[in-house]
Amino acid sequence: MTDGFKPFPTAIDIAAESKEKDGTHPLASVEGTDWHLEFELIDPFIATRKELEELWESAPNRRAQDWLTGIMDTRRMYAVVTGNPF
Repeated sequence: MTDGFKPFPTAIDIAAESKEKDGTHPLASVEGTDWHLEFELIDPFIATRKELEELWESAPNRRAQDWLTGIMDTRRMYAVVTGNPF
C-alpha cells in the first residue's frame, strides 16, 4: 500500500523533462515589434517600477506580460529583503 508520497524530481529528471518542452524565450513572440524595440532600450533589472509597469501595460501578449511579472516580483522580493525601494 502506498501513502501517496511523491518525492521531488531529481535534477536529472528536471533536465530530461526540459528537453521535451518548447525552449523558446518568452519574448521570442514579440521580436520585431515596436514594443520589443522599446524594451531593448530598457534594462528590466534596473528600470524604475513605473517604467516596468508601463511596459507591462503595453505588452503585446500575455507571455510578455507574464515574463515582466516575474521580473517585477523578483525586484519586489529583493526590495523587501534589502530594504532598498523599488
